[in-house]
Amino acid sequence: MELLKITQYIDLFEKEFKKDIEPPKDYYTLLKRSKRDIVYDLNKINFYGVKPPFSYINKNDHLVVNVKKNNIKTLYLSHLILDTKFGNVPEKSFVNLEETKKFYISIDISENKGIEVIPFIIQYNESGKKNMIRVIHPVQLFEVENDVKKLRLVFKVKGYGNFIIRHIIRRDVDVN
Repeated sequence: MELLKITQYIDLFEKEFKKDIEPPKDYYTLLKRSKRDIVYDLNKINFYGVKPPFSYINKNDHLVVNVKKNNIKTLYLSHLILDTKFGNVPEKSFVNLEETKKFYISIDISENKGIEVIPFIIQYNESGKKNMIRVIHPVQLFEVENDVKKLRLVFKVKGYGNFIIRHIIRRDVDVN
């Protein structure tokens, strides 16, 4: 077994670090506000989740959500589409796909210990739910396939406690 010198190890670590988690080159320009940004309204009337255990209020233009202790394994909080019937094609779409099929999404969530909140975008084609894509980066690029007709934004919630949705921002890349 060959031992690495500390300088070789550091070089290897830095290369792997950059490959794994370094943000894209245009990341910081994406974070800057633009006139093209679509900032979604976080008014509590735009969200749907089973009550109880969900309760939510608006504070400082944020959505503050409390999830009471419960026996439900996984909960969902839906944005703009006020139901959790994920198998059905919704009437509205989170993004107007006639205008854009490629966009960046930025979702800022802070959560307390004991709760995990995972945003997903559900894609629908003519026949129903096609797939769910997890939003894993602070600014994430989405390209929607041509057969996708509607999108839904949902938050998968595990555990109980409090979380805050600070913003949901979209920036279209291509505009038809």
